[in-house]
Amino acid sequence: MRIRTTFLSMLAAVGAMAQQAWTLDQCMKRAEEQNLSVRNAALDVDLADKAHDQAYWSFLPNLNGAATHGYNWGKTIDQYTNTFATDRVRTNNLYLSSDVTLFQSGRKHQELKQSALNEEAARKGLEAARNDIRTEVVRGYLNVLGLRERMKAAEGQMGATRDQLARTQALVDAGRVARAEMLDIDAQLAQEEYTAADLRNQLDQARLTLAQLLQLTPQEAPGFDIVAPPIGELAIAEPTASEDDVLRNVIATNPAYAQADLSAQSAERAVAIARTNAYPSLSFNASMGSGYSGRNLEAVGDPVPEESILIGATADGTPVYAPSFSQNTQVKSFSDQLDDNLNESIGFTLSVPIFNNMRNRYAVDQARIQHEKAKNSVELQKNTLQRNVQNALTAQRGAYRQYESARRSLTASEEALRYAEERYAQQVITAIELNTAKARAQQATADLINAKYTYLMAAKSLDILQGLPVVL
Repeated sequence: MRIRTTFLSMLAAVGAMAQQAWTLDQCMKRAEEQNLSVRNAALDVDLADKAHDQAYWSFLPNLNGAATHGYNWGKTIDQYTNTFATDRVRTNNLYLSSDVTLFQSGRKHQELKQSALNEEAARKGLEAARNDIRTEVVRGYLNVLGLRERMKAAEGQMGATRDQLARTQALVDAGRVARAEMLDIDAQLAQEEYTAADLRNQLDQARLTLAQLLQLTPQEAPGFDIVAPPIGELAIAEPTASEDDVLRNVIATNPAYAQADLSAQSAERAVAIARTNAYPSLSFNASMGSGYSGRNLEAVGDPVPEESILIGATADGTPVYAPSFSQNTQVKSFSDQLDDNLNESIGFTLSVPIFNNMRNRYAVDQARIQHEKAKNSVELQKNTLQRNVQNALTAQRGAYRQYESARRSLTASEEALRYAEERYAQQVITAIELNTAKARAQQATADLINAKYTYLMAAKSLDILQGLPVVL
């Protein structure tokens, strides 16, 4: 029962989250948390951080130990007693060794600097991935808001047309207006209903696209909606920023450009690292070892006299005997053998590369080519940012001009529609002329909304490129 209650509580919490309207900031945070490209970029930062730590630790000596335990059958020379063994012999060997590079033409220092550059480049790559997902979220968010506003305007127009249809129906019933007038208005209403349905479909698709971008769960997606900030009251001003000023700010703050520049610096370090392979290196090593052998015996107790042994005879034939003794033995203890067999060594190794099948030379050439490619990537990224800035500024200026034109057009078309409705009520014009005035007003409304959100998208793209906070 308790498990069931907990499960129901979790479902209720998920349902409450799904029903809550999301702000732009919440959408961006959720997308950053769930997006796999951002997650992989974060893992790249972890990998680069570990590699940087490893570069620090590489300056210290290493220490390795080993232990063996084995048995030998058959004839062999025991390494600790230097005697032949023909029966089973147990052996143990223990080792400790350490070595450290004393001189390597600055290779480790270059590797440390390169790892620091790679770590910083990975961090900039994470920021760039976040910027990419933010741009997508802002575009999807504004798309939903724009379609929602257009649909609201279309529904308002439908309401006005329904009222007009009801008034015309009354006039037709009174015999004051021909039935054809009512049919024209009814056709206009059907067209407006189709437009509203199409906008609703587009809005549902845009909302679904945004939900998929946030990677909402099946429980969250059905009730997903976003908060509508007061964009309608936004003061749209003519853009005054110059391309050079914006590009300068972008180059100084954009993480994608910084990542490319840091990668180029890392490639330059790789050239220096490759060159160290052609220079001598000096290392120091030390080791300590000991072992145990089952053939290493020691005497136990005093010798015991035994029967004398005939060893020869004198000149006159008198036999000559020698005394004989026996001695009890046992295998020397493990600890004593470790002390007796302890050996230590130190040494220096000077390695001088003389001829390595041209590998060192080609490694330097390959590193230099990679450096040139990295520098080209910096220029490529700069060109890409310049195009993005140009496109955003052009779109913003164009959207501003379109917005001003659409605003004037909407003011004029609404006034014309008002006069048309009055004249239609006075039966001065036909329903076709009234519908034409309505169509112009609807088109001006759609143009105004599209221009407004195009302007906003361009402005927010410039903010993201310059590292500015995205606020609606």
